[in-house]
Amino acid sequence: MVNWREAGLSEEDWDKALLRLAGANAFQSSAWARHKADFGWRPLRALAGPAGAPSAAVQALVKDLPGGIRLLWARGGPVGQVQAWDASLREHLVSAAGGLAVYGRICSYLESSPVATATLRASGWARPEKALDRNASFLLELTPEPKSLREGLSSNWRHNLKRGETRAVVEYWRDPDPSEMERLYLELESLKDLPAQHRAAELGSLTRALGPSLILKRAVLNGRTIALRACAVFGDCAVDLLAAAAEDARKVYASYALLWSLLLEARARGAKTYDLGGADFNAARGVADFKKGVGARPIETLGEWDFAAPSVLRRPAGALIAWKLGKGA
Repeated sequence: MVNWREAGLSEEDWDKALLRLAGANAFQSSAWARHKADFGWRPLRALAGPAGAPSAAVQALVKDLPGGIRLLWARGGPVGQVQAWDASLREHLVSAAGGLAVYGRICSYLESSPVATATLRASGWARPEKALDRNASFLLELTPEPKSLREGLSSNWRHNLKRGETRAVVEYWRDPDPSEMERLYLELESLKDLPAQHRAAELGSLTRALGPSLILKRAVLNGRTIALRACAVFGDCAVDLLAAAAEDARKVYASYALLWSLLLEARARGAKTYDLGGADFNAARGVADFKKGVGARPIETLGEWDFAAPSVLRRPAGALIAWKLGKGA
């Protein structure tokens, strides 16, 4: 059994410990926890292995529900050695969360492999019947020089990028107005008949909490903001966070110019990979083609695994949480 223990670190020291482990990402950072604290979540942080050289780490966000129930959600984690994510991790999380009953999920963005999946199953982890998040992504290597990255774009992507660079102005969005950001999402939802995405309160919290780790840019046409895109850089990993565009943005290919600008900035800040998130080639072919066209590689991630104490609650609680929280967690 692995020795999992409460991290007991300051936010700064937690982030430093996290950065030493494979798979470290913004969703496991203290900044993400500050953002989610605005909506009733508190962080529970644990480390595995020797104090001076931990082999794994996890930040689970906890929400206290009525009746002494604790909900745990570890987006982007654990990180580090998969072999350390054994039964002792679940036992520690249950004990640290307290309460009369606990339901929890981990959601790793590490690339899946038969060995890693088998290791988790052998350690007693189970797949939830309905996922909250993705188990696939498009991953772009940022280590090549910008010229090589551009050459790696599909011919259609390069063509549309040239159009976007000449037809819209891309700039940093400093001191963004959350209401203006929300407007773009409302237009996007109406245009594509999508369910609610992000609202002003969440967007304001996100930009405040992530601070310098957030790269937020917008496309402007005739003095009007027509699109936005944002990513978070944590260590050598950048993850796509926000993307919204009004109808005018499609006409000037703003999304191409925005994403290209983010890729270059993330690379300049030390990111070696850019996680574009998943996309279903059947349900959202255009989005999938857009991400693949930038040169990103489709991967399967380790994804979600859940647990409960008592264990009999795992299936009903998992179904309820998936219905209630959706992808906003």
